[in-house]
Amino acid sequence: MNVRSKFSDFDFLTNPAGSSTVIANGSTIEGRITAPGTISVSGYVKGELNASEVVIDKEGLVNGSIFAEHLIIIGKFEGEVSANKITVASTASVKGHLSYKRVAIDNGALLDVNFHKI
Repeated sequence: MNVRSKFSDFDFLTNPAGSSTVIANGSTIEGRITAPGTISVSGYVKGELNASEVVIDKEGLVNGSIFAEHLIIIGKFEGEVSANKITVASTASVKGHLSYKRVAIDNGALLDVNFHKI
């Protein structure tokens, strides 16, 4: 079987179905991550995240800056956010500055934040 011919019509770098970046549980990343689709964090990130959607899973921890259309915080976040929509789950712990157009916060979330509507 010729592998090249099997995949020649499929572009792995530009296919929207593959536009998800995952930082797995147990992983540590420092720096800036930019992705066109979703960044899902189950590990630890120290730095800057830029994506259409950022999801901080229950096991995830982000310390830094996030720029996104939609941010979903289920785990822990500390830093600065600029997002059109922020969703904070009841299991979340958030500390920092949140700039947003819309925000939804579940009962039970731990917040130590400054809000700024944009």
